[in-house]
Amino acid sequence: MLLTWLLVIIQHKTAFWLAHTFFKGGFITIFGLISLIIKDRLYMSEAMVAIVFGVVLGPVAAKLFDPTHLFEHHINHVTLEFTRIVIAIQCMACGVDLPGNYLYKEWKSVAMLLGPVMIVKWLVTGLGVYWIMGLPFLDALVISACITPTDPVLANSIVKGKFAERHVPLNVRLILSAESGANDGLGTPFLLLPIFLMRLPVGQAIGDWTWKVVLYQIAMAAVIGAVVAYGGKRLLKTAERREWIDKESILSFSIAFALFVLGFVSLLGSGDILAVFVAGSVLTWDSWFNNKVAASHFQEVIDALVNLTYFIYIGTVVPWGSFVSGGQENLELWRLFLLALWVIGLRRIPIVMGLYPWIPALKDRQEAFFAAWFGPIGAGAIFYAHIAVIYYGYPPSPILPIIFFIVLSSVVVHGGSVAFFNMSLTRTTTYSQWAAARQNLSSAAGPQHVFNNNPEHTLMDNNPPLEIIGDVVSNNQRDLEKSEVMGTVSKREVAFILSDSSTPAVKENDASVGCDSSDLPVLVDGKEKDEGITKVSNNNAVGS
Repeated sequence: MLLTWLLVIIQHKTAFWLAHTFFKGGFITIFGLISLIIKDRLYMSEAMVAIVFGVVLGPVAAKLFDPTHLFEHHINHVTLEFTRIVIAIQCMACGVDLPGNYLYKEWKSVAMLLGPVMIVKWLVTGLGVYWIMGLPFLDALVISACITPTDPVLANSIVKGKFAERHVPLNVRLILSAESGANDGLGTPFLLLPIFLMRLPVGQAIGDWTWKVVLYQIAMAAVIGAVVAYGGKRLLKTAERREWIDKESILSFSIAFALFVLGFVSLLGSGDILAVFVAGSVLTWDSWFNNKVAASHFQEVIDALVNLTYFIYIGTVVPWGSFVSGGQENLELWRLFLLALWVIGLRRIPIVMGLYPWIPALKDRQEAFFAAWFGPIGAGAIFYAHIAVIYYGYPPSPILPIIFFIVLSSVVVHGGSVAFFNMSLTRTTTYSQWAAARQNLSSAAGPQHVFNNNPEHTLMDNNPPLEIIGDVVSNNQRDLEKSEVMGTVSKREVAFILSDSSTPAVKENDASVGCDSSDLPVLVDGKEKDEGITKVSNNNAVGS
């Protein structure tokens, strides 16, 4: 198969080089030059801009690059494997970005999002496809299974970047990242249950689905991912301790490891995407790997290159002609628009808002609504649709046109609506946490807010609103990034020593807290060397 694709590319080398020059090099270069303007001022996601660029230079407009002509009847296979690699890299990134044993600490929230929420999303979307598109119910469930997972590639634009760092609370970003990474590998049971029910007697279908899908493709994939990641982490630690590995290889380890796990589990016929996410989570379980790559942006660079290239490609393969097919298989624009409204409005928002009191990671209704609204549909939906078509012989139409239309709708709506939330979410969240902390301190210490029973350490009324994330208190984004890295640091008390600028200064009173104090800013001759957070314990000072 690979040799065939290479021959096709060689035969069409002119189209290939045009694609390479205009798409990957030219667009990424130009986008990089104005990326902050696009994302921070125009509030457009990189996926939206990349798809528009792909549409303009693809077969619909400029006709400079036509993947359908280039790959011919292999186009669906190319799309599937390209999507598989992109999702694997993003799922590994989701696992690696989570601080320490986050999945264990927030298992209740993750379980609610992957259990009841995901099941309701599947059924509600299936009802919409059944009623609006007029398809048989089992066919509707197959299509809804593709749309059910939250896409990690599109979620990346919501949980990362300067806008997200300024306006989205860290706890919301972390739970969205965990959900999008985990549930992209859990779409298989929802996809294959209706397919089995269509082709087998009910009893046999349930039995085959239980052991072939739930046990072999889900449970076994999770075990394989955990075991392989644990072994890989031990090898990596050994190589680093014995000075066998350089810094560059450590930084690239997660991406190479994602591709290794993806290929290995795929050869076994198990759930490769889920295994990659589990591997990423286990790789950073003790935060050792987080600390090694904390100062590097290598992962973000690779993410940007891969994601931009992928969505440019998607812009060139969208089946525009199928959206106006003259009513064949009920593929009419009004039906597709109505289905998109149904999916975006009812698929996720009602169930998350109804269950958010049982999702501890979401602190209030505003955070719950933000998490409910931003459940983007993207590469994961395209992946599962092609899985159904290629591996299970499901008819390409109407599943592919419906999925592509929903993906385009999600990219436009979710990618363009982040700005409407602006700073109200963050201000409300941080202020409520800050006020709660102040109220507790006030009741314990009287009119002056005192930390650690020390009147020297006070929190003044004019101090800016603070983010309280676990055991870390912060008033700027850089501190929050540090708090993500220090996920396994033992319990500590936080004190603020206010300077004239009301910026928290830093004083390290305990060298045994569990992290390298040299990574934190310190006081030098009464002046802060760098703004940041303070870690304090009841032990004696060790000298700052």
